Amino acid sequence: DLGDQGFESIGYFLRNDNALTRLRFVDFHVDTDCGHNIAMALEQCRHNSLSRFELENNNVSAEGFAEIAATLRTQSQLEELHLGHSNIGRDGCVGLGNLIRRWQSSNLKCLSLFSNAIDDLGLQALVEGMSNCSNLEKLFLSDNRSITAAGLRSMSPLLQSESCSLQRIALENINFGDDGAISLADGLRVNKSMRTLNFAPMQSGISHVGWAAFSKLLCDTSSINSTYLSNHTLVDIGGFYDDSDTPPDIEGYLEWNRDGRRHSVIRKILESHPDLDMEPFFQWKLKLLPVVVDWFQSARSRMLANNLGESFQRQSLQNRELSALYKFVRGMPSLAVTSFWQQFTVNAQAKRRRIDDELRRLEDERRRLDGERCKLDYDEEAAWVILGGRPKSEGEGSSDFVSGAKRRRQE
Repeated sequence: DLGDQGFESIGYFLRNDNALTRLRFVDFHVDTDCGHNIAMALEQCRHNSLSRFELENNNVSAEGFAEIAATLRTQSQLEELHLGHSNIGRDGCVGLGNLIRRWQSSNLKCLSLFSNAIDDLGLQALVEGMSNCSNLEKLFLSDNRSITAAGLRSMSPLLQSESCSLQRIALENINFGDDGAISLADGLRVNKSMRTLNFAPMQSGISHVGWAAFSKLLCDTSSINSTYLSNHTLVDIGGFYDDSDTPPDIEGYLEWNRDGRRHSVIRKILESHPDLDMEPFFQWKLKLLPVVVDWFQSARSRMLANNLGESFQRQSLQNRELSALYKFVRGMPSLAVTSFWQQFTVNAQAKRRRIDDELRRLEDERRRLDGERCKLDYDEEAAWVILGGRPKSEGEGSSDFVSGAKRRRQE
């Protein structure tokens, strides 16, 4: 125990050092008074330069941690928070979750909580407070032996969030069993950031059932589309230093993932689907045919670049390509017939619209001509009135008109 005077000196140092990036308290008995002294010292650190805070290998009381957590709320610039082996327990996780939630824009990248007597409810409270941790990359939970499948299941919203940046989770020495493995696999199904999931296979309590869940996560062989949508980012599952207990099929998938997503997808599809079914792709019609050809060309070039001739013979790939194209073309007659009648109905509707437009135009022209005819009839009647009336017959009318004209000239 540094005593009040010792912590006062630390506070003075923190107040005057504007370049401090790391602060570490190790092997303390953090009771209420010690926690209060650490909190008072932290209050003096107001330069926002601190990026790493460590409180490890301490016997921390709930009251002492509450004092420290209350002060850490002003340190939202922290990138690393190491609280391992400090016995913070469930109450500490609740306080830590509230602390992180208060950081509106968290810069936290690493959170280490190994060996802290954390249980399922503590983990759930912690995860609920981490919804804004979009920069978090590493989470260490090893040696918290009270965590079960229920606690791991509560991590799914965090893992499935579009803003999740987690790349590594450590769960060594936790007996989460097959249910825990299934919960982790379900949570990681749509995750695009995780690369390393560490746990001790021999202490995890999982059997072939749990490993099958991880295998399906990495390569779902139920369909080509399911294989394509499998996880292609994880590169390590199991022991961090020793992967000898990881089943060979899973280690094979992980090895393909290490070569990059595009290469991994090609390998998994070609390995899992010797006979490629093209029918599900017919919904895109002929537009997809160039894509199919391009995919096989890409597969061939990547095989050559990665020296895969032993497992995939060039002739075998060519046969698959020809088979896929044949199936695609074989499906084209039905596509062509459907396309013909679809086009026929489009053309018929367009022609019907043109005919209707022409009928409307002719109807307008008829009404215009009827109007002109009515006007001519009116003008004609007016002319006959001026001429003395309409003749009874054409011959008689002409004679009367001529004789009348002669009389007017003679007069």
